[in-house]
Amino acid sequence: MDRSTEARDTARPPAPALRVALVSGLDSTERSRVSRMIAGVPAEDAPTSDITDETEDSAEFALVLAEHVLAAAHAGATGRTVIELDAEADVMEVGFVLETELEGRRNEGPPAELHDLVTVARVRDVHRWLLSAAPAPAVDFVTAESLASQLEFATVVVLADAADVSPGQLRSTVGLVQRLNPDAAVVTSVATARQPTGWPGGRGCARRLGRRMGWTRALAEPDLPAASWNGVDVLVFRDPRPFHPDRLFDSVRHRLVPDQVGRIARSRGLVQLATRPDHHGSWRSAGDTVSLDPTGIASWDPDAPIGQEMVFFGEHLDRDEIIAALHACLLTDDELLAGPTSWRRYGDPFPAWPLHHDH
Repeated sequence: MDRSTEARDTARPPAPALRVALVSGLDSTERSRVSRMIAGVPAEDAPTSDITDETEDSAEFALVLAEHVLAAAHAGATGRTVIELDAEADVMEVGFVLETELEGRRNEGPPAELHDLVTVARVRDVHRWLLSAAPAPAVDFVTAESLASQLEFATVVVLADAADVSPGQLRSTVGLVQRLNPDAAVVTSVATARQPTGWPGGRGCARRLGRRMGWTRALAEPDLPAASWNGVDVLVFRDPRPFHPDRLFDSVRHRLVPDQVGRIARSRGLVQLATRPDHHGSWRSAGDTVSLDPTGIASWDPDAPIGQEMVFFGEHLDRDEIIAALHACLLTDDELLAGPTSWRRYGDPFPAWPLHHDH
């Protein structure tokens, strides 16, 4: 079940629209502290309301939030309203659906808009889940991905424990955030949340973020500097050949690991498996977890990439070794010539995708 708490900004003068700030983060204490600062609500005060929904679907929950926000706007509320999301909420899905719903109903009465997407993160958590190699095989397959997604999809990233960590830890965390989300404001003093007027954001912020994430910019801007930034590297891999799924799976387990290639903190992209030639998969890795999910992008779509488009972010990346590992997963000349009928007989250890029904 997704839950949120809301606090109304009463300290600021009225504005023409009710401006929504979504606040996400793994740690509930830090998340609530920053939410109250943004809203100008004393820390000891209870939230104005507790918005709950019985569904675990983030898109459906976003519709519930939209109804709540629009009701408040129609009742005359203006200024900023701060909505704090539970850690398990998919902030990207909530943000896109909420923004779309509010924009689509803008002419029904007093306007409301999604204005800010704030992620509250701890440097220690970024290092634990993304930058430091886990001492044992991953058993938590959710937290690292949630944290990486929250960092990617934010107009503002507040590093709540910046004053309590080493300069090196802070530097690499800021570098990773700037790589994953080049347009975000990185705040290293929680006290700054008391005066958020200069933060980036505004109407259409979710759509802008979706177009300008670090990995999409790395693919779209070939001249983007690849040199280390605050100790964090970026590597783009492209190749028109499909991957052999068995070899890719084996490479993830044994070659694309910290003691072989450096620490891959995050990777994103679109990949094509030889056993699934009709559609592309969405590749995501965060720390020690990897997922490959369906996208619905057909291989014959005019906007679909040809083969692989992947971006890797991390510390001390061995570019040559990563490229060699990925090249070894591609189909050989003989395999390529054998054609899709032969490809479909290859072993494929990745989870099955739901059947697509193209029209």
